Amino acid sequence: MDFTPLTQAQRSHFDEQGYLIVRRALEPDQVARLIEVGDHFMGTAGEVHNFYANRYIDLTLDPVLTALTVNPRVLPLVVQLLTHDLHLMRGNIIYKYPQPESATPQYPDGDGRSFRNWHRDLNNFAPNHPIRNTVAIRAGYCLTDFSQPNSGVTMLVPGSHKLTAPLRFTEGALDPPNFVEPQLEAGDAYLFSTSTYHTPSVNFTDATAKGYLVSYAYRWWNQGCPRPSEEVLEGMGPIEAQLFGKQYEGLETPLKEWARSHGLDVEDPPMRVFD
Repeated sequence: MDFTPLTQAQRSHFDEQGYLIVRRALEPDQVARLIEVGDHFMGTAGEVHNFYANRYIDLTLDPVLTALTVNPRVLPLVVQLLTHDLHLMRGNIIYKYPQPESATPQYPDGDGRSFRNWHRDLNNFAPNHPIRNTVAIRAGYCLTDFSQPNSGVTMLVPGSHKLTAPLRFTEGALDPPNFVEPQLEAGDAYLFSTSTYHTPSVNFTDATAKGYLVSYAYRWWNQGCPRPSEEVLEGMGPIEAQLFGKQYEGLETPLKEWARSHGLDVEDPPMRVFD
């Protein structure tokens, strides 16, 4: 896997804001192939509610999905932001279908109620908990254009990964005062802490909004992806096999060796804690 260095500006942005934008993380041919796989999968994925489908997908289903887990423009950044001691959480495919523009739309995530579902995927622990804060990072890949408002992008609340109190809204407001709606293009990616508050925007365009989430967590974190068979693991590269749950004796893992070979500090503290 090629090495993509994390700049100090990127590190500071993630530490302070809880997310990071990665432009041109995918080549056009990768985007086209991922759409092909996604369309086929979603064609058999069941009923859609509120113009929104968020499904778990087996990342060994197709080689293009497996390759996504070791994307050299993204995984090295995750290693530098979190740790080399990673495994995969479950992969998601998310399609947000067009709906007519309206002042009272059906909000995608949930039952179509009259407010957005601003949420964390993994809540912060108590402020004095020894493993508080980010235990996982999600990498979202854009397969379609999200350059306009209300085109189905994931909206984020900067800095909310640090909150130890509930998210606050002004009276009657739909959204918190400092949320962002990133303007992204097909092939771009966004990384965010699972402690960062986020929600899907509505899709008022005339095309289905499409994307994948590939999520990474500390290997000791219990929420790993389903472990493939030994035969499948043996057919993978060593870094892929580590991410999918292959066990290693001792303290050396392929990602640790890779990180060391690129001059990274492999004696990281056991938890990323944001002050």
